[in-house]
Amino acid sequence: MNFHHSRAPLTAAELKRRAEALMANGKGKPENQAEAEAVGSEVGDERQYGPTAAKVLRDVKRSVALASQEAKFAVFTEAAATLADAVASQWVPKSVMVDRLSEIAIAHGYFARDQREIEELIGHYAEQTSAPKQKPDKASPGSKPAKRRLIAHRASDLEPEKLVWVWPGRIPEGKLVLLGGPPGLGKSQLTAFMSATVSNGGHWPCGEGSTLPGDVIFMSAEDGVQDTIIPRLMAAGADRDRVHIVSAATKPDGTGRKTFSLKTDVDLLEDMARKIGTVRLIIVDPISAYMGGSDGNGNVETREVLEPLADMANRLRIAVVAVTHLNKGGGGGNQSALNRFAGSIAFVAAARAAFAVIEDPEDDERRFLLQAKNNLGKKCKGLAFRLEQRLVGDDVMSSNVMFEGDHVSESIDQALSASENRGAKKGQSGGGKDDVMQFLRDILSAGPVDVLEVERQARAAALLEDDKRLSKSKAFRDARTELGIKSTRDGFGPGSRYVLELPDAPWAPKNPMGAPSQTRAPMNDLGAYGEAGGPQ
Repeated sequence: MNFHHSRAPLTAAELKRRAEALMANGKGKPENQAEAEAVGSEVGDERQYGPTAAKVLRDVKRSVALASQEAKFAVFTEAAATLADAVASQWVPKSVMVDRLSEIAIAHGYFARDQREIEELIGHYAEQTSAPKQKPDKASPGSKPAKRRLIAHRASDLEPEKLVWVWPGRIPEGKLVLLGGPPGLGKSQLTAFMSATVSNGGHWPCGEGSTLPGDVIFMSAEDGVQDTIIPRLMAAGADRDRVHIVSAATKPDGTGRKTFSLKTDVDLLEDMARKIGTVRLIIVDPISAYMGGSDGNGNVETREVLEPLADMANRLRIAVVAVTHLNKGGGGGNQSALNRFAGSIAFVAAARAAFAVIEDPEDDERRFLLQAKNNLGKKCKGLAFRLEQRLVGDDVMSSNVMFEGDHVSESIDQALSASENRGAKKGQSGGGKDDVMQFLRDILSAGPVDVLEVERQARAAALLEDDKRLSKSKAFRDARTELGIKSTRDGFGPGSRYVLELPDAPWAPKNPMGAPSQTRAPMNDLGAYGEAGGPQ
């Protein structure tokens, strides 16, 4: 595991200066050295590493300072082990561990021991934090394999932390949030709007508060940077100096280009965020493109990919918004919107909040932003928005999100179902087999019906897409098999047609028995429904 440092290790001269400050503050008396927690490198620990890490750093220094002279070295050794655990758990960088242990050792005169002995002890614990574990069969002769252990913290050692919101009630600091929805409804424009609001420290819609200004790291695998992302950011009014667009990563040897992978490159993302120093939001659009070869459908594998991202967000207090799609579900189905987010359920489990963009079933141009999940706050009211076109440069147009001034009360499951049912009426999706079976019983109950007429009425009933034939619809094929419907050719030649009939439908022939047909044609003439139409 690599630990990226927010600064270079302190020099020997700086360590000595800080140690002297510690000794001067405590006048060499152990009972006064606890006051040294406000001196030197501890200033800003809570801001830079968080309250939990700051408490660990403070407590190890205090424990050595308050120990008796005889017990100081033993307590120092325990402190080294404690900080090694903190590094392994990614609370603090390794360089900080080495610096603080060196400061403590110098302040206490290396505990009346040889300086090299203390430095080797510090180096030993530092090496433990990054050395790869050896497999038992490859362990050196005579050495004991490292024992498996749990990484845990005593609840009393951890201080409660206040939850901070980037978007009040919707996007919390340090957490993963999902933004899902069908394609083409404006999810990416929403991420541009979020980036603009954060980069400017602007206000959120419907009086939902504002955010402190911060930087944004933007990753998009589906849109062009200069012809799509930049115009969208300009249309949203983003401070582009604060938006950092990641286009790729280098290969492991430091050369060439490759797609950023959440499996292997989260450390690079963390390093970039630390160097910028003021990142408040990371956009990943879509998250499926950055899974590093994982299809996102396996729970265990998906968790292994997402956990490093979630841990990094938590350590650095950066909100992560990951864009995804919704799985297809039949109109009027019983599957909830929360279960429709694409990929494994691990996606939704890892996210602390999830929202979906849904088309207003009553208005083609209107969109809803509705909550599917929120583990950290109260239920959010829905928002409504439209996409408008803006001129952002010479002959450069881009779309931009425009929110309405009032919240909406739509339920996400009802809105999704209504939108998909409306889509079916527009020829966007078909019905289920049961609906198709009932439709065929009704239309064929009075006798055979021309295939073209069946198709016309099926489309009018939103059971067949506008550009499909019955033979291409699985629901109709299954229903015809289930009902035993026959397809019969009526007549020959150009005037022939195909009709569908139920197996027990009453039907008298159009021509009396033995009467000549009005139309005769060679049997090898395929007619109007030959190769082009064929038997339906």
